Amino acid sequence: MSEQELSDNELVALLRYDNEEAFRTLYERYWYTLFTTAKRKLRDEDVAADIAQELFLRLWQKRSTLLISNPNAYLTASLKHLIIDHVRTQLQGEQYASHFIHTASPDSLGTAQTVEFSELTESLNLALQQLPDKTREVFILNRFEQLTIREIAIRLDLSEKTIEYHLSRSLTFLRAHLHDYATAIVLTIILGR
Repeated sequence: MSEQELSDNELVALLRYDNEEAFRTLYERYWYTLFTTAKRKLRDEDVAADIAQELFLRLWQKRSTLLISNPNAYLTASLKHLIIDHVRTQLQGEQYASHFIHTASPDSLGTAQTVEFSELTESLNLALQQLPDKTREVFILNRFEQLTIREIAIRLDLSEKTIEYHLSRSLTFLRAHLHDYATAIVLTIILGR
């Protein structure tokens, strides 16, 4: 009997004994479903693919100690936890960046940090200018004026979902354009205290 014909439970049992074909079969059965679930929840294809890959990497790494009675439920729950971890990490990163932007000033930084702060500020301003007008406006109202999504929706006479879309779009864009400064932001926050 080939691995393709085995049940999920039989594949997990073989996986415990380092059976790569059993792993490959589980991967082929579940990867796309897990990927599309993550993509639907996160609205980011690249991150969803990374999370689905991470799930299977962890499955392989823990293969010898796995006690799984329902592989589908196990994989779904593992995906949920990875998505929550990712969102939590993203929120923490955004809070650090927001804190940095609001509390750091050239006066509170050393020479090297002042240069990095200036470069970051310039890069942020350039990146903001590349955003569509409405997306930039939503970002500024949320991050600099500290308005909630609801308050922005009322002010701009748009739905909250539209505001969430613009905010998500701006954060994704800025994250991609400012990724070189992530370490500088965190170090400046830690050292600037």
